[in-house]
Amino acid sequence: MSSGKTQSFFLDLLKAINNLRYRNLHVNTKNLTVNWEHIPSKPLVGDTLTITGSTEPKAKIKVKVSFEKKVPVIDGKYEYNLSKVEIPDGPNIFTIKARKANDLSFTVKMFINFTRTFEANTDEAIFSEENVPSGNYDISIHGHAKEGEKEVTLYLEAVEYIDADNEGSFTYMYNTASLPAGDFTVLVGDSERTIHLLPGT
Repeated sequence: MSSGKTQSFFLDLLKAINNLRYRNLHVNTKNLTVNWEHIPSKPLVGDTLTITGSTEPKAKIKVKVSFEKKVPVIDGKYEYNLSKVEIPDGPNIFTIKARKANDLSFTVKMFINFTRTFEANTDEAIFSEENVPSGNYDISIHGHAKEGEKEVTLYLEAVEYIDADNEGSFTYMYNTASLPAGDFTVLVGDSERTIHLLPGT
């Protein structure tokens, strides 16, 4: 078996194990009222964002972090690299959309590179994966833009589910090292906020 096939088999095996562990991933949280705060109030790139809040006792809470990034097109191609992407242990969904693109390739840089490519449906190419194995990843997002386009808009979204305790309290920590400076959106339960991330020092 070639190294590429071995790597693909290894990642698929980890994902299959995670799928067995987290089969009840899609949880209805629409009617769940959540109150939350975050520190630091003015985070820098690389800070760990700590979210604390309250909701119903023992509730399962959806947490979604998302942002958009405009990427320049050079010779018909686009590329955006993310380093130190931290995937914690637990149920998750990771989604990337490339708008004004012909395709989207997603490369995970490990001891060897593992790449998957997705063709666009009309004006948008989409990659989405459930129960990504936990770890720290370097990721490259790249592909071909639509003819004549000068930039491609990438939309990245990470969803996790966390548990409130017996009193309804919860704490969630998110490492911002892989995010670009600028605005990103955090949804906790039914409450969504835009947070501005300042450049790191």
